[in-house]
Amino acid sequence: MKNRIVISALVISLFVLVQIPKTGYAIDKIIVVKGQVFYDVNHNGIHDAKEKGLKDILISNGKDIVKTDKNGFYSIGANVGESIFPILPSEYIWSKSKSKVINANYLYLDPNQTVVKDTISWHVPVDKSEVSKFSVGAIGDIQVDNAEELNYAAKSIFSELDNRNDIRFNLMLGDLVNDKPELLPMMREMMDQLPSSSWTLVGNHDRNVDNPLFMNDAFNRVNGSDNYAFNYGKIHFIVLNNIFATDKKSYEGRLTDKQLQFLRNDLSYVSKEKTIVISQHIPMVATKNKQEILDLLKDYANVLILSGHTHTVSRHFFNYPNIQELGVGATCGNWWRGEKNTDGIPSALMQCGTPRGYFVIDFDDSKYNFRFKGVNLDATKQMTLTTDSNRMVVNVFGGGDSTTVSIKINDGEWIKMNRTKEVDPTVLKIVELNHTKVYPTQGNTANPLRKRYSSHLWEVTRPQISKSPKPSVVLIKAQDRFGLNVEEKFLLYEQ
Repeated sequence: MKNRIVISALVISLFVLVQIPKTGYAIDKIIVVKGQVFYDVNHNGIHDAKEKGLKDILISNGKDIVKTDKNGFYSIGANVGESIFPILPSEYIWSKSKSKVINANYLYLDPNQTVVKDTISWHVPVDKSEVSKFSVGAIGDIQVDNAEELNYAAKSIFSELDNRNDIRFNLMLGDLVNDKPELLPMMREMMDQLPSSSWTLVGNHDRNVDNPLFMNDAFNRVNGSDNYAFNYGKIHFIVLNNIFATDKKSYEGRLTDKQLQFLRNDLSYVSKEKTIVISQHIPMVATKNKQEILDLLKDYANVLILSGHTHTVSRHFFNYPNIQELGVGATCGNWWRGEKNTDGIPSALMQCGTPRGYFVIDFDDSKYNFRFKGVNLDATKQMTLTTDSNRMVVNVFGGGDSTTVSIKINDGEWIKMNRTKEVDPTVLKIVELNHTKVYPTQGNTANPLRKRYSSHLWEVTRPQISKSPKPSVVLIKAQDRFGLNVEEKFLLYEQ
């Protein structure tokens, strides 16, 4: 474990309430933003002499998109409450930055400013980049509620990410906090200490519901923007805020007309041969106007949709063979509940039987594959195996309805397992322990699991295993054509 970061103490010292002011400005206030995109040779963030401006770089206000001229200059209008951001081509990355949360460097036109100018200057320093193969972390719902849970996050997911050098950047898929926008600055402080950069999006619990005109003001003040796009390698990434408020605290999954227009405008610059990654909080499968969105994406070579929100791992397929959705689960698991491990962190097993975790996605040119990573678990841990006298049940954490799962015992033949619809056996055991008051034990909180089906279980009638002084070797492999290809070995010993 590295010593360069002591997040726990940092979190406690930063745990102060942040005032969330109310806006006093008209929502139709138009601001003209002007600036220049330039190649920042010396990485100081300042346009020095002989540093050239870059032409044809896209700049957006979350709806409209303009191009820089031959000298890198642009001008775009926007309303207060909107954000201005570049959509850099993959050969460029943000240069001098104030934060490792890349979208935090974008210009948020904060309606709570004491002075809202008619014209603002905003320049974009960039550096050169060249990459084709890279990995990203798809991180779902960390959802901290207080100082104790900030410490859980620091000691688990953030400490793990701090020790990873194989991930180029993290996609934080919403619900960084749990209805506590005053904790958002502390979450960014922790992301800023990671070796890799991050991109964030807003979740329903990240909103400031006390400001109905600008519910995302607290998030954007810290994180710059909740809707944007960027290119990395040969992949085009689009981040969307699909939390559509229906009342002060109620919401549904939806994109607004403005967001749909941004999506159309953005995609007009993207080749149909590109692989596109959509990141949003509420799953696309539960988004009200998903068909409008899917119609815009259906002609692209590959589309991967990443989502959080449900605190379960899931796969969803639509009527188009090129589009799939991966619900990545939650790194807080079942809301930081359950029996604590030796580090004092609740196990918080998810309802689907998956441990607290995230996904690592490997991109190679336009292709990708993915694998589950349990927080503080070995990278080989991709499934669980449960046995009884009659059958074997396997929970493949990244499995879906297109996944084939096979089992092999010792030197026997591979046997195809059958998908089953039931409660994960480990979840069922915890439910029973809660019911009989065995759980929670002293000093712990009950994991509020229910008898709900998991979407990624497979079973097989238990083969005869000859009794031997040696353990039996059980191999299980799971694969599909949508990017999952994992295998795990188990040892079983029977007397």
